[in-house]
Amino acid sequence: MKSRLRSVLVGLAAGVVAATSLTLSSASPAAAFGGETFGCRIAPGTIFTWSQYCNNSVPASTYNVAFQVFGSGSYTYSWSISGPYTSVITGCTSTSPACAVSVPGGMFDSEIYATVTYSQGGESATRSSVAILNAYCGSYLC
Repeated sequence: MKSRLRSVLVGLAAGVVAATSLTLSSASPAAAFGGETFGCRIAPGTIFTWSQYCNNSVPASTYNVAFQVFGSGSYTYSWSISGPYTSVITGCTSTSPACAVSVPGGMFDSEIYATVTYSQGGESATRSSVAILNAYCGSYLC
């Protein structure tokens, strides 16, 4: 009798696990919102990764400082860029995940601050990044 009761209980437990697994696997996937990353990088340069704080790595008369949101899905964006940039190269619009600005190189350090608020499906988040442009005196840091 104990053996039969044990078999029935094991069978019921297996049925519950199978039903739960089936229910969980057939549930709709979570929204894409929440896994985004945001960073910057500077060209010309030798640093090709995107990070929250980026810096120039070679001397140049003008730098392209790019900020970008990486994620999946459709978003709307609100960009705020401050610092001594001279013009927008590309993006920086409500439909663009990237914003690139032109920054003069020179003999003085400078910083470009970017803040972006992105929204999707009624959710929004704000991220910030800083590009640090070190001054070069010839081919050496000042």
